[in-house]
Amino acid sequence: MKRLLLEPGHGNEAGPALQKKVRGDLLDLAYRNNWANVLVNLAAGSGLAGTLWFQGELSFGMSIWVAVIIITTAIRLFGGYRYHAERRLVSAFDDTDFHKWLVRYALGVCSGATLWALAAIFDLPGQSNESRFVMLIILAGLAGGATGILAPVFRVGRFYLVMLLLPACIVLIVMPEPNYVLAGLGFIFLTVMMVTHRNNHVILYRSLALKHENDGLVDDLREQNRITRDWNVTLETRVAKRTRELRNLLVRDTLTGLLNRDGIVSWFEEARASHGNRAYAVLFIDLDHFKQINDGLSHAIGDLVLKEVSARLREYVDERHAVGRWGGDEFIMILTDQPENLHQLVDQTIGEVRAAVNRPIHIAGQTLHVGFSTGVAFGMTENPQIAEMIHWADLAAAEVKRSGRGSVHSYDSKLLVEQERRLAINQALRQAMPSDELYLEYQPVVGAKTGEIEAYEVLLRWESGELGRIPPDEFIPIAEESALIVDIGEWVMREACKTILDWSGFAGGPKVAVNVSVRQIVVPRFARMVENLLLETGLPANRLIIEVTESIFDIRRTQLISEVLSDLHDQGVEIHIDDFGTGYSSLSRLHQIRVDAVKIDKSFILNMDINARAVIEGAILIAHRFGLDVIAEGIETEQQRSELAAMGVDAYQGYFFARPSSSPCDDPHWQKTESNV
Repeated sequence: MKRLLLEPGHGNEAGPALQKKVRGDLLDLAYRNNWANVLVNLAAGSGLAGTLWFQGELSFGMSIWVAVIIITTAIRLFGGYRYHAERRLVSAFDDTDFHKWLVRYALGVCSGATLWALAAIFDLPGQSNESRFVMLIILAGLAGGATGILAPVFRVGRFYLVMLLLPACIVLIVMPEPNYVLAGLGFIFLTVMMVTHRNNHVILYRSLALKHENDGLVDDLREQNRITRDWNVTLETRVAKRTRELRNLLVRDTLTGLLNRDGIVSWFEEARASHGNRAYAVLFIDLDHFKQINDGLSHAIGDLVLKEVSARLREYVDERHAVGRWGGDEFIMILTDQPENLHQLVDQTIGEVRAAVNRPIHIAGQTLHVGFSTGVAFGMTENPQIAEMIHWADLAAAEVKRSGRGSVHSYDSKLLVEQERRLAINQALRQAMPSDELYLEYQPVVGAKTGEIEAYEVLLRWESGELGRIPPDEFIPIAEESALIVDIGEWVMREACKTILDWSGFAGGPKVAVNVSVRQIVVPRFARMVENLLLETGLPANRLIIEVTESIFDIRRTQLISEVLSDLHDQGVEIHIDDFGTGYSSLSRLHQIRVDAVKIDKSFILNMDINARAVIEGAILIAHRFGLDVIAEGIETEQQRSELAAMGVDAYQGYFFARPSSSPCDDPHWQKTESNV
């Protein structure tokens, strides 16, 4: 009877006592896996019946077959329940009971396999090709799962695999319209599954045998060491206590008492070793705008805030989870659970932690409110790496901060690719100017009433020798983050001023519009730099337009930005607000900073629905009340141009008139082609 469990040749590798223990373990494992095999069979049978019913191919015989599957499932589940109930009462079965339960298990598994064989023999030939494929996929899936689930029972497992796949392969060959390709693939898959099942069984048997051998060695070693421990119990107690104290100093953050970086890694390795079948999630928690607390109230107050936040985070972990301080205002939480429950646990924990941290913090007479951005990375594999998971969660948290802070983002592989791309662009951008890889294109701005070119907007382009052509919307944000935009912006303005003079001379001609970021404006002596640049190039100040985005209305910088732009305005430089309607400002805030014109964002032009028209008309009305010109960008059709003209727009810009070019466009109307429209 043991041959139902053991492959021939493996039963003699251990003594009778050890072999009996291993057989008992294999039978226990077989019954623990029983519910999975039973329920998978039931689910697969129900799925097949549902597919056939949906296709209109469910026969009376298959209906009876499904009923038999359900009855067999109930019997097998009840048998498994009785086994576990009886097993709890005895530490080990005698030979009679062992054989009894083994035969019952084998009959249950073989009955399930036989039912599938009957379904393949009698129903598969009459099915449509689609239903056949579904049935073959189900059989292949059941066979693949059985290589692991039935690894404890060698003979039974092999019978199960053969009965699942062999009848179906034979039927595919002997049908009136045989399918030799699928049959051949089925035989190959059956061979692979048989080899895999055998290997799984051998590994399982040897692992259990080794476990019991090791248990015996451990018991002997414990007995040998017991006397020694008795003699040194006092000394060991003192040493253990001191060791714990030293370890705490190594793995704990001195300010908050939470785990430090080494402690987080150590905790994870220990947890993974003791709970290898669990899944893990890393939460990277980055406090929002914490630097303002340090700068505005002192680092001492900031430390007290970190201690309070740490105490609140600690409330939501127990011995199964961990929380640590990664550095500065960054914290790490590691959550662990069964894979099917982990996402729910993460969502619940983040919600509870956010509510706790968001509660007011009363320190030194101050009432402070702290929020945080969270990146989440899941480790669902058998061997997750903590360093990799933390890196992923950090990338996800950085994505939250870039998109506005205060929310949650889960890592996906695209973030790592994007981060590598951003790093490559950042490094290459540092060599762009020395290598003459940057160049400018110009797009005309046409007067609505005169049809004349009033100005050229300067558009920065980059052809990297290493990365190829990089779109502006990709490299300009990176330049702004790294402060490279300051030097690049000065170069753009100098080249644009020189070029517009080369085209039209000093006396007159169109103006040149240069986009300037807030990062450039807040640089000390920016207005003086512009003044010196105009003197250097010889371009009159009234021919320079500086275009800024609505971020200038950010209340934290409004005063400084207003002073700089006012200084430029006094020099004669025009100030235009670009991409109007998409950023910080409302129309009522236009009076806060001296500007000359607004450019309606092209998104409103391209989507000229009733709501977009209302925004455009409102912007034109209020801008004109403030004495500002209105420029519409992104015009691509005559219909858009005529509608905007009727609304009262002062100037146009877009492909309808001309595409960006490195050379001047003397008359955009004559240069319009089919490709422009």
